[in-house]
Amino acid sequence: MNEGEYQGTRILDVDSTAEMLRFQFNDSNRPENFPAADGNSGLFWRTKFNGTLIGHGGNDPGIQADMLADVSKQVGVILFVNTSLSGPEEQAAGIVFDALWKHAAELQHVAQTAAGK
Repeated sequence: MNEGEYQGTRILDVDSTAEMLRFQFNDSNRPENFPAADGNSGLFWRTKFNGTLIGHGGNDPGIQADMLADVSKQVGVILFVNTSLSGPEEQAAGIVFDALWKHAAELQHVAQTAAGK
């Protein structure tokens, strides 16, 4: 996010950031098991929720991790949960993620308003 820069400090160079965020699939190189209706993918991330978000997630026994950002890369949330999720626990984690997303979007709105954007 923020094109590889954080609080005025460059963490990733511009070319690396661009390559990491570049959509990797087109009609000529799309894997058979990843139809166009499923969106697109970059390096270690893919589009989700009908292309409205980009991110990556995963789990192992006892841990679940999700990172999602909006496609404009203005709002993002990372959620780590130290339990395996299924049923009610998965629904609860979804509620927590949604609340974090709402809060992050509100913070971004406040920041943009303060900056006069």
